[in-house]
Amino acid sequence: MAILWQHHTGRDYYEVRQAGSSVRLYRNGVHHSQWNPRRPLAGSVWDLLALPALHRAAGAVEACGVLGFGAGAVAGVLRAAAGVESIVGVELDPMHLSVADGFFECAEGCELVAGDAVEWVRTQEGMGRFDMVIDDLYGELEGEPVRCAPLDMDWFTDLAGLLRSGGMLVLNLVEPDKVPYLPPMRDAALGARFPHRKMFWLEGYENRVVVFSESVLEEAIFRARLKELCRAFPRCHGVGRRYRMKDL
Repeated sequence: MAILWQHHTGRDYYEVRQAGSSVRLYRNGVHHSQWNPRRPLAGSVWDLLALPALHRAAGAVEACGVLGFGAGAVAGVLRAAAGVESIVGVELDPMHLSVADGFFECAEGCELVAGDAVEWVRTQEGMGRFDMVIDDLYGELEGEPVRCAPLDMDWFTDLAGLLRSGGMLVLNLVEPDKVPYLPPMRDAALGARFPHRKMFWLEGYENRVVVFSESVLEEAIFRARLKELCRAFPRCHGVGRRYRMKDL
């Protein structure tokens, strides 16, 4: 595996490595992002965050906000696999955005914002600019993921304010036991707004990706788009067998 770039800043050490066509970002030895333009769906956790968009017809998800952008692995999947044209990525670590710009093909089609995503969301004042909002807000403590935003009613209300009509909220959770207690699962008003709900996961991973959608998530559309994607990118063939999903 070749080292393309490395950088020290304070207590943090960053490396970008390449293995074949795959580019990977490591921070302090922890694998943070990975992107392979020849295999946009690789059977990874990042795939799961983009799968809800594949449950909509092509072109239905035009704009997406990604909170916890990292180096842009999710953006790559959204653009190549789901055809999302406009992505706003908010990331606390500016070095991750530098890597996204320089190594993960995010120089075009992505508006990159360096800052606290929680504060950024609160400045948007319910602008309703996205068809899809992804919350992947985790930091790390001693190599373990730590949630950076509350999973409370106020936070979900703020996230919902970012959506256009018919939009969806997508969350990455490393605590599966919290899913039944999320506000859209328990609050009548949020439940009525987001009546269509699914959970995605991969065998062997703790992560659960949950989507709360105002409009229907069509499994027939998902299967058709996945088949089309595998024709366009033969290296993705068979990846769908790794995905697990169920209605909530």
